[in-house]
Amino acid sequence: MTKVQETQPVNPVDLMWDGWLNNLKTVQSFQEDVQQKALQAFSNQKELLDSSVKTLSTIEEESKKVTKDWNEKVQSNVKQSSFKQSEQVSDWLNNIQDITERVQMLSWNPSHAMLDLFIESQNQLEATMKKALDYQQKDRSENFKKIEELTEQMKQTHKGIVNQTKA
Repeated sequence: MTKVQETQPVNPVDLMWDGWLNNLKTVQSFQEDVQQKALQAFSNQKELLDSSVKTLSTIEEESKKVTKDWNEKVQSNVKQSSFKQSEQVSDWLNNIQDITERVQMLSWNPSHAMLDLFIESQNQLEATMKKALDYQQKDRSENFKKIEELTEQMKQTHKGIVNQTKA
């Protein structure tokens, strides 16, 4: 034997106020999604900055290595040659290497300083954004609880008015 389920009639007042409350929940969910995407954007930017720092460091190391290798080869060739002034040439090459290292340092330092500035700004902005989002989330949760309570009161008041008009 099959059981027949008894269905209670849908109260239009409940339907209206519950629909309104569900719409607010949808808006709140959308706001939470936007917050998560904002935090994800910070994470993506941080990855990009970390990658830039790593790439810059690699390029700097490779540049220093190439310069050092070139200097060692030239020094070796000068020493192997029968060039009479090889010691003077060696000193000259050492001076060139010192100048090259200073130029490289002057070239790389602004890039490192700029990346450090970007990273510092990024960290400060992210911390500020997280505080603001946390505050908004807390505020939204508190307000939503109040809205739920108010909605329940409105439903009861609305039902009372509807019942009075029927009587």
